[in-house]
Amino acid sequence: MSRLHRTTIGAVQASWRVVGSRIEIVFFRDGSDPTPAYRLRNNGDTVPIPLGQSGLVAFDERALPDLAQVREWFPRHFRLWDAVRAEFWDVLLPAHGARTADLPVPPRADELA
Repeated sequence: MSRLHRTTIGAVQASWRVVGSRIEIVFFRDGSDPTPAYRLRNNGDTVPIPLGQSGLVAFDERALPDLAQVREWFPRHFRLWDAVRAEFWDVLLPAHGARTADLPVPPRADELA
């Protein structure tokens, strides 16, 4: 399983992972939302999570939704989804260049002659 990442904007947080080139959302929680916790299935059904924290929405573990789908389902949390996307790019392309450090340096023109 991929490493889980957590992104927080104010009282809202999302847990997500990178699978290939996809961002899969595992759950999100809005700490200011009193709605009882539930799991949202891909077919739209909801299943209560009796001991879950209020404001928690967990997703169908059999087929986790990607960022685009969750953004469509929960558009009012667009700031959170924008932050997840930004952090995804930080994971994929770290600013300190760690992903390219082991690439060979191309030969100089005078070395080819």
